[in-house]
Amino acid sequence: AIAAPDQVCCIIYNFEDETVSSWIFNIEDELMDLSFSDFMAQLCDKWLSNTWFVEYGKILMTPQSDMPFTQWVNTLRNANKILRSEEDLYIDDKRLHRHIRILLSDDLGVEYGTINGDAPGVLDTIADLDKWIARIGHMDDNLCQ
Repeated sequence: AIAAPDQVCCIIYNFEDETVSSWIFNIEDELMDLSFSDFMAQLCDKWLSNTWFVEYGKILMTPQSDMPFTQWVNTLRNANKILRSEEDLYIDDKRLHRHIRILLSDDLGVEYGTINGDAPGVLDTIADLDKWIARIGHMDDNLCQ
C-alpha cells in the first residue's frame, strides 16, 4: 500500500492528456499538498461533467441482457472502481456479488438457479468474488455454445 502522504505524488505525473498535465503543472504545489481524496475531488470538478457519476451509476444498474457475461461484468466493475469516491454509489465486493447476480441475463439467471440449488447453494458459497465471476463466466460460455 502507498502511504497516504505519497498517494498524490505517485499519480500526479501519469496523466496522458496534455491539457490535464498542463493544468497540473500550473498548480502543482497546491495539488501536492492535498490528500488523495481532495485531489481526486478537485480533478473531477475540473475535468468531468457535473453528472459524470450518473453516467457510471447507470452502468452499475444495467442488466447483462445479451452482452457476454465477462464483458458485461468487466464494464460494471470498471464503472464501480471509478465510483469508489462516491460512497453512496460504490458497491463493495461483498455486495457486488449479490448485485451482479440480480442483474444476470434471464438465461444465465435460470442456469445459476439450476446449478446453485437451494440457498445458500453451491455458487453462493464461493466467497472470493474473482473465483465466483470466473465460475459464472464459464457457465455463460457454456450457454452461448
